[in-house]
Amino acid sequence: MTVTSLLRARRQLYSYWAIAAIHLVAVAFDLKAIRLLSKVTLMPSLASWVREQQGSPLLIAAILASAVGDLLMELDWLVPAMAAFAVAHACYIAVFSRGTRRRSWIVPTVYCLLGLSVMVAFWPGLGLYRAPVAAYATMLMATAVTSLWYGGRAGVGGALFLASDTMICAKLAGYDFPLRTLLLKTAYGAGQYQIAVGLTGGASARTLSQR
Repeated sequence: MTVTSLLRARRQLYSYWAIAAIHLVAVAFDLKAIRLLSKVTLMPSLASWVREQQGSPLLIAAILASAVGDLLMELDWLVPAMAAFAVAHACYIAVFSRGTRRRSWIVPTVYCLLGLSVMVAFWPGLGLYRAPVAAYATMLMATAVTSLWYGGRAGVGGALFLASDTMICAKLAGYDFPLRTLLLKTAYGAGQYQIAVGLTGGASARTLSQR
C-alpha cells in the first residue's frame, strides 16, 4: 500500500473505533438519536476500511448487510433484522469456506453442543420467535465454525459474533443481566473487526500498531 493509502486506511480505522466508542456511550446514557446515528454508520465505516484493504466483495457485502441488520434492530424490527444478518452470515460462510486451512470435526461438535444447550435453555421463553431464532442460529453457528476452521483472528471474530447474538437471544427468552447490552455491543463491534482483519490480513492495522 502507498503512504497515502495507509494514512487513509488509518483514518478509517480510527473512525470505526471512534464511532464504536460513541455508540457505547450513547447506549450507556440512553441517548437515542446518537445511538441510532452511530449504529447505522458503524459498519459502513468498517466496509470503507475493508475496501481500502482490497477486501473481498463478499466480505464487503457481509458488512453492509450487517449495517442493514443494525438499522432494523435499532427500529425493533427483529425478524427482518435476522433476515439481513442471515444474508451477512451467508456471505461470511462463503468467504471462510474458500480459505479454509484446516477442518476438525471437534470444532463443529463443540459449537453444536453449546448451541443446542443454549437453545434448550432459551426455547420455552422464545415464544413466537422460536422458528426464526432457530433458523438464524443455524447460520450463526455455521459462521462460527467456518471462521474457526479459517483460523486466526477470523475465528476469534466468529466466536465474538456468536457471543453477542447469544446475549440478544437471552433477552428475547426473558433472561437479562446487568450490562448485557454494553457487553453484547462490545462483542459485536470487536467481532466484526476481528473478522475483517482476519480476512484482509489487516495490513494497515499492523502498520498502525507498529507506529
